[in-house]
Amino acid sequence: MEKYKFNKDKLEFVEEKRGAGWWLKRIFQYFLASVVLAILYYIVFSLVFSTDQERKIARENRIMEQEYERMQEKLELLDNTVSNLKYKDREIYRSIFNADPLIVSLIGQENSLIEHIDTTRNDNIILMGARSLAAMEKSAEAVSRDMELIEQECEYLGNSVKHIPSIIPLKGFSLGQAGASVGKKINPFYKTVVMHNGMDLLGAAGTDVVAAADGVVEITRRSKRESGNSVVINHQNGYVTTYSHLGDILVRKGQKIAQGEVIGRVGLSGMSFAPHLHYEISFNGKIMDPVNYFFAELSPEQYRDMVAVSSNTGQSLD
Repeated sequence: MEKYKFNKDKLEFVEEKRGAGWWLKRIFQYFLASVVLAILYYIVFSLVFSTDQERKIARENRIMEQEYERMQEKLELLDNTVSNLKYKDREIYRSIFNADPLIVSLIGQENSLIEHIDTTRNDNIILMGARSLAAMEKSAEAVSRDMELIEQECEYLGNSVKHIPSIIPLKGFSLGQAGASVGKKINPFYKTVVMHNGMDLLGAAGTDVVAAADGVVEITRRSKRESGNSVVINHQNGYVTTYSHLGDILVRKGQKIAQGEVIGRVGLSGMSFAPHLHYEISFNGKIMDPVNYFFAELSPEQYRDMVAVSSNTGQSLD
C-alpha cells in the first residue's frame, strides 16, 4: 500500500518514497516489540503458573523451614538444660569445697574443631587425631623420663625416704584447713596480687607444728615482721623446708630433727592475717608446691580434693 503526504508548497498530495533505511527501521521496531512482548508473557506465565519441579521445591522448602523451627526449639531446650546442669554442678562443688570449680580444658586440643565436629571434614579430624596422639606420646615419654628420675633419686636416697618432706607438718590436720598454695594470690593487707611461695595451713593458736622430714635445723628466727617466728630445716638432700608465723619455737640451730618431731606451735607472729602455718618447700633452690608433697598421708581422693581447694583459694593469709 502506497503512502502519501501533503506538500504545503505545491498544495497537493505527493507519494512518499520508502527507502532501505525506512524498512530497516520498521523491521527493528517490530523485532523490539516482539522481544518485549515475549518477556512480558514469560513474566506473567512464571508468576501465575508454576511447573511440577517448582511446586516440589516449594514444598521441600516449607518442610525444611518447619523442621528448622522444631530444631531451634529443641536446641533452646538443650541449652537451657545444660545451663541448669552447669549451675547445679557449680553449686554442689561450692557447697562441698567452699570454692569455685576448676576450669579444665582439653590439653593440646583445638576447641574450634571440637565445637564444629559435625561439620568438619573427615581428613581434618584424622589429622587432628594424629596430632593429639603425637602430643600424648610426647607426654608419655616425659612421664617415663620423670619416673626414671624418681627411681634414680630413690636409689640415691636408699631407704632414707624420711629425708623427703612427705607429711603434713600440722598435727590433727583436716581438708578444711587447707589454704592458698603456691602462685599469685591477693595479699590480705594490701589487697594486691603478689607471688605466694608456700602453702597456708590453718590451725588454732598453739597447735603443734612438726618437721616434714628428717634433717638439721639451719635457721631459727624470731621476729615481729614479715614471716614472723620461723624455722628452716635442711634435709641434706637438696630439700629445705620453712615454717613461718609460729607462736613458739621449740628447737635450736644445729639440732638434728626426726620426721614428725614437734618443732614449734601455730601462732600469729609477723604479717599474719589469722593463726596459721605458712609452709614452704624448696629443692636445690627452686620453690616447690607443698601440696604435691603430702603423699605419705593423703589418699588419691584426698589429694585431688586438697589440690582443688588450695588452687582455687585466691587470697593468702600473709
